[in-house]
Amino acid sequence: MKKTLAVLGLSTVIFCGGVQAQSVPGFLQDVPLSDWSYEAVNGLIATGHVNDYTESIPQGRIMSRMEMAMVVDDAMQNLKAFTPTEQDTIQKLNKEYYYDIKKIQILSKLDNTDLEKATNEISDKTFTEEEKAGLKKAAAFADKFSLDGYAELRDDHYLKNTGKTTRANMINVQVNTAYKVNDNWQVHTDLTYRNSFSGFNDTLSTTPGENQTGTLMDTYVTGRMANNALGLKVGKWDEWNIYGWGMDMDCNFSGVQLDYGKKDFKTYLTTGKMDLWDYAMGGDLDNEQVTSLRFFYPFDKKNDINFGVSSSSAMASRYQDPNQGRVLYYYTHAHHNFDNNWDLRAGIINSDAKRDDTAIAATKTKQPGRWIQLQYKGADLQSPGTYGITADYRYEPALTWPTVTDWCGLNEHFFRLGVNWVPSKNICVNTFYTWASDIDTGAKDDLYRFQVQFFF
Repeated sequence: MKKTLAVLGLSTVIFCGGVQAQSVPGFLQDVPLSDWSYEAVNGLIATGHVNDYTESIPQGRIMSRMEMAMVVDDAMQNLKAFTPTEQDTIQKLNKEYYYDIKKIQILSKLDNTDLEKATNEISDKTFTEEEKAGLKKAAAFADKFSLDGYAELRDDHYLKNTGKTTRANMINVQVNTAYKVNDNWQVHTDLTYRNSFSGFNDTLSTTPGENQTGTLMDTYVTGRMANNALGLKVGKWDEWNIYGWGMDMDCNFSGVQLDYGKKDFKTYLTTGKMDLWDYAMGGDLDNEQVTSLRFFYPFDKKNDINFGVSSSSAMASRYQDPNQGRVLYYYTHAHHNFDNNWDLRAGIINSDAKRDDTAIAATKTKQPGRWIQLQYKGADLQSPGTYGITADYRYEPALTWPTVTDWCGLNEHFFRLGVNWVPSKNICVNTFYTWASDIDTGAKDDLYRFQVQFFF
């Protein structure tokens, strides 16, 4: 009870606590249902030694990092009551939620019974009743509001048969905000600013590409219904998902996404408009109509499979017949974790696309797209000195690949070697070199990147 009340004291702490979701989790961010923490804390609660928690977390209930940190902190306070194996589990959890627990401990000092003492310790000043009321009001808002983001410097270059060209030379800053309406619903606004050092301000745009300068804003709502079994996401957002197309999905999206499933088997239905860069690559569509149905199942902690179908507008840049209307793609993607050091991913995708009647389309290969990725170790933004090495091979025929993903050109195959390194907490340096060529002509299209990212 004391910790629950103390959370109301959350004020400026939260504005510094969140970071970008895909890399550094924020204080109020949900812990995925597939995460190992649920099983671990339920095992601790079952011992009866977690004083403030006598009942297991119900299956399908999603907890925030803040809630999970409260359970772990309680277990830490009674560490000697657990067996050595259980103590090892608690220490692993403590490392995972270390900074979240620190915030919980700070906020505990703002409990009503200790408020005056805690604030004296912090600022050597006693709050007046008016100041206490103002603090509580601000804390109530801060408890619902989270902020995270990142800044990056990127330098990309192509090496073609005709020589060297700049692909992207830019700075990108993204700020993501979320307002918690209630326990089930959140409103999100993501703001992105890009400044190109290649195109300069003469390419100022409200929808800037990687060699343009301008600002993007995405607004969307997320929520869960039916006792947490059904999730909804509606609005406009940037969709990047390694599982999306079986290989990955990388696009701007406007529409609706539903996900169903409490724990293991998950179903995703997505419908709306996606920018798959048809217009930018020689086609005539700014956005394509897309409907996809995707399934995900983790067999265990080391293995999972992802498969599905997707229907999207036929695209001229992919040499597809516009009279076909929609092209159907079908794919599968498998993942295996060997141990703490090695991960393997592999996937295949195909389509029923018909060639258009142009001469160049008749020369293009229509084969399934496929990929394989081997990763050694992995960069952890919370652990300076950590690194990851990845090796990829991709074969992406235009007729059977729905989008230009992961910085691979149209109708190409490539081998890529990449390295990620964390020199300091929340800073990541990543670089890769790609040996690429056109599938049908063999034209060279190598790409190399140097990038530094700063997360907050």
